[in-house]
Amino acid sequence: MSRMDKGWSDYWQRDGAGGEVFVNARGEGNPALREFWRQVFADAPAAAKVVDLASGAGSIYAHLDSDHGFELHAADIAAEALETLQTRIPGVTTHLCGADDLPFEDGSFDLVVSQFGIEYAGVDAFEEAARIVAPGGRLAALVHVQGGYIDAGNQQQLDEAIVARDCGFIERAIELTNAAFSNSKPRLDKAEQAMLPAIEAVVEAMKRRKQGIHSYLYFGFRKLYENRTAYDRADITGWLEGMGQELSINIDRLTRMTRAAMSEKDVDSIRGQLQNAGLVVDTTELFNTPGNEQAVAWELRAHRDA
Repeated sequence: MSRMDKGWSDYWQRDGAGGEVFVNARGEGNPALREFWRQVFADAPAAAKVVDLASGAGSIYAHLDSDHGFELHAADIAAEALETLQTRIPGVTTHLCGADDLPFEDGSFDLVVSQFGIEYAGVDAFEEAARIVAPGGRLAALVHVQGGYIDAGNQQQLDEAIVARDCGFIERAIELTNAAFSNSKPRLDKAEQAMLPAIEAVVEAMKRRKQGIHSYLYFGFRKLYENRTAYDRADITGWLEGMGQELSINIDRLTRMTRAAMSEKDVDSIRGQLQNAGLVVDTTELFNTPGNEQAVAWELRAHRDA
């Protein structure tokens, strides 16, 4: 398993369907996305053979009614994502593979779809997606847009997570905890002084963005430390060590997401990839949702003549 494969496996194993992009605090998908996909499927022929590339836990298929009548397939690089999808949406045939190396014959599917997924495999993956579109079939995708609503939020979260990592908050908090339980005042005084710059750095990060792992780390440790007499030392240091792992996972995930966001130049390249594969490009435009001034995604649509 490559490092990229393992990263996504760890991500889906940890978060399950809760790891999907652009859902609210209750795990509900955005209504504009739901309407977009319902329209895509409404235009598909009855009993169409469909594949969702880089499907994750099945956010697209979750919008379908139970009596949809389609033959559904899903492809993803993470087995954990596909397992969650099968539990969540029974009857989907899953395929463990990358979006840039699909195990399907040319023209295998009437409808090829993807939401915030295929772009992680790079621009070349779009030509691979086009290859499997059947004569008369269509491709529809929503992909991350560089500088858009989602990307801007991801970049802010990434910046502040990096601040929390680079200021050494966790390492200094562990030493402060150990010093507090050591009954050595000189050691405690030294640890408190060393902790101050890290606290200041994270507090400044919270002024820029209130929510994020940096904020969770700060307030979580503050509560534990202020009530340390109610805990064993290992309870607090163990929590901090776990947060160190969470911070690394968070930075890795956000880095992947920001790198996957497509610029206008990238979309021009994608358009060329689709055309080279014999598709007619119908739409390459920004996708907006109510209440957001910034675009949420690039909407990409294409078809193959019958």
